Amino acid sequence: MREAVAFALLACACGAALRQPAAPPRPLAEPQPSASAGNALSPEANSAFEGLAAYGGALSPGMREVARKETAGERVDLVHAEARDVCVRVAFRATVPVVARLVDSAGHVLVASPATASEGVLGERGPVCVRKGDVVSCVADGGPARIRWVAWEGEP
Repeated sequence: MREAVAFALLACACGAALRQPAAPPRPLAEPQPSASAGNALSPEANSAFEGLAAYGGALSPGMREVARKETAGERVDLVHAEARDVCVRVAFRATVPVVARLVDSAGHVLVASPATASEGVLGERGPVCVRKGDVVSCVADGGPARIRWVAWEGEP
């Protein structure tokens, strides 16, 4: 008899759990891959970005990927702080060593790589933040290079 009561209680609990709909997961913003010319990226470029984006879990826990850009070093906007203040971390990989920088809309340097490098993280000691209405852009100085940038965003 005890087993029957325990079984009945277990069945009721399972039935109640099945009837309560789970909250739908909050949709994440999809990263918006783009090339400097605004064209779609090639499959080779996408696979190269995937390798760089794989660092996201370790580099930016709790942050979400928001941008993938490929440039020749020219200034390109990564993140627009339209509705609120925004904090970012950015990983880059270049074909030749460069000095990579993140700048705001006025061109002020927010953070820069400490030396020339072919790969690195900007904001590795802590995210780089800008106020609502500002922009975080990437730029690199060095030889002619192709640079891939991946940006992750979090709230301040």
